Amino acid sequence: MIGKDDITAFYFIRHGPIIKKDGHLPPYDAPLIDQEFNLDALVKTLPHHADWHISPLQRAEQTANLLTGHLAPASQVIEPALAEQHFGDWHDQPIATIWQQLATLPKHNWSFITHDICPPHGESFDQQMLRVASWCDLQERKRFTTAQIMVAHIGTIRAVLAHILKLPAEVAQAIEIPYFGGLHASLMAKDHAAQNQGGAWQIHQLGKITSPAA
Repeated sequence: MIGKDDITAFYFIRHGPIIKKDGHLPPYDAPLIDQEFNLDALVKTLPHHADWHISPLQRAEQTANLLTGHLAPASQVIEPALAEQHFGDWHDQPIATIWQQLATLPKHNWSFITHDICPPHGESFDQQMLRVASWCDLQERKRFTTAQIMVAHIGTIRAVLAHILKLPAEVAQAIEIPYFGGLHASLMAKDHAAQNQGGAWQIHQLGKITSPAA
């Protein structure tokens, strides 16, 4: 019989909008834009006393800081595995210049580059997916006593979805997630999940995270 501690709520939240130059790829560690954000609706959907896992990039830490004061986290950790894909030497460079390097390479309809292209001194989406999948595998072997909240990035959340749904990388790259949106899912304890079909994860919402009554 499955008890209340056998299923854990996971919330993956994308950071807010960032500072970047027009016509340029954003800096790797770009900060949030300097403005007030009304996050009351998001705060109401997130659980109090959760464990928080935060990407080391400052836009994720700043987003977490906007939320945690209202939600009394049980714990907070900085998790490198949740960082965004690294575009290496292309960060903060003119997009027109980067396109010259991509002119003869395969293109993706919805993403900047295809999943297997690795920017100079950066990483491909394939590599990010492996990094995130390893983190997901670790969570699947744990048992939790409270909800889990992850503050991360669009690439990270796409990689999580690819892991949960076994999506090809090129399909995961086409998933759009708004700023301050994300993924709400549940994780079933491994010993129970292995007994039946359907896997360990259940997806509840993708996009703007709202309360069930909304």
